[in-house]
Amino acid sequence: MRNDVPVGKNVGEFLPSGVEKAGGAGGEGLIEHLHKRIRVLEQVPVSLAFPPAPDTGPSPRPACSFLAPVPSLPSSLLGLPANANPSPGKGEGSAPPKEREISWSKLASFGLHEIKPAAYRDEPSALAFVLAFIGDRLVKRNRASPLLWCLTDRAAREWGAPYGPGLIPFGLDPALILIVQARNGMDAAWALEEGLKARAFTAALGQIEVKAPIIARRLGLAAQSSRTPCLLLSGHQGCGLPGTLTRWRVAAARRSGASFDASAPGAPSWHLTLERCRGAAPERRWTVEFRDAAYGFRLASRSADRAAEADTERQALSG
Repeated sequence: MRNDVPVGKNVGEFLPSGVEKAGGAGGEGLIEHLHKRIRVLEQVPVSLAFPPAPDTGPSPRPACSFLAPVPSLPSSLLGLPANANPSPGKGEGSAPPKEREISWSKLASFGLHEIKPAAYRDEPSALAFVLAFIGDRLVKRNRASPLLWCLTDRAAREWGAPYGPGLIPFGLDPALILIVQARNGMDAAWALEEGLKARAFTAALGQIEVKAPIIARRLGLAAQSSRTPCLLLSGHQGCGLPGTLTRWRVAAARRSGASFDASAPGAPSWHLTLERCRGAAPERRWTVEFRDAAYGFRLASRSADRAAEADTERQALSG
């Protein structure tokens, strides 16, 4: 493209724009969605340690709030197939839907739920699963109510303290999380029980090592009476706590490659095992992945296509 001045001389030459390089209208739509997302993310503070100054006037929303929805990109622009179904419990494959259905409603019911990492190294992965589930399944129902998170000093030293900006991708608003860090497990369990009795929270998360059965029963009764789901992230050892509605075993799964680059890390994935559930058959297993707050949970392709993989293996062995 050349630019002509009135006297007829060419004074400059301009290269094609980035939209033309990206492929016309499709590239223009992708760039526009990225601009919208960047404008929203720029409004989220990076640090949670410095609240607004008292004399700066009224703020349109609380500090470090994430109340404004982030626009999600269409599946066509993300490289996903047009008929992809991002809804939870609906994976691809030929297996019947009831065999692939995950008991999300059981985990969201009012009462005490125990989440156990499969091994010591799976503790951070199990915590990430709990936070993703709370943001995707519980917070969406009532965004105005806060989340109660109780943990011990030992857990904070061993695995790190909660970090506000890291909770945003799970759909959690850092301004709506009440964090209680106690000296030991007894104090953290007491704070968790008193918080449940307040009936002011969407859900309660306890990062506590509970060993006494009486404490687990008290937490279960408080969660049921207050009609609040209480997710207790316990240690990988032990045979389970009494008074729980469900007990899950969580292990980190290998991530599939990103849609734009097979060598890039993809969505976080977990191996889930339902070890105990009232009114349902235990020892059910799934492999799920979490894309972001917009798409939520979905079965991983390797978990949804077990029947097809089994047929392929049988044919290979017989041939």
